[in-house]
Amino acid sequence: RLPWPVERGIIVEHFGVHRHPVLSNVEVQNNGINIATETGAKIRAIFNGEVSRVFGISGGNTAVIIRHGIYLSVYSNLREVVVKKGDKVSTKQIIGTVYTDYDEGNKSILKFQIWKEATKLNPEFWIVR
Repeated sequence: RLPWPVERGIIVEHFGVHRHPVLSNVEVQNNGINIATETGAKIRAIFNGEVSRVFGISGGNTAVIIRHGIYLSVYSNLREVVVKKGDKVSTKQIIGTVYTDYDEGNKSILKFQIWKEATKLNPEFWIVR
């Protein structure tokens, strides 16, 4: 079991296909989980690895991908990132700060994914509660 990518938070959207919370006829595909956390929360690496990419996502702010052998962890919706491609990171090392959407009621949501190469995995099976 791996540590959470934030110190405190709750899962507000689960992995996989499920109904949209407002639009009842719409299904949503989530490749990971969404974790609501506090404003300014520090985002942490879930395991030792190497930063393979830091990039901007349209409508998603900044994302970081960390490679852990054949596994990848993806952290998106970051406001600030303190690592760069090629950096070695350790478990629970801070990699950035979550973005807070002040226009949407001060929501701070980390979008978190785990992949085994090209296969999407459910992060809830990997992180300790």
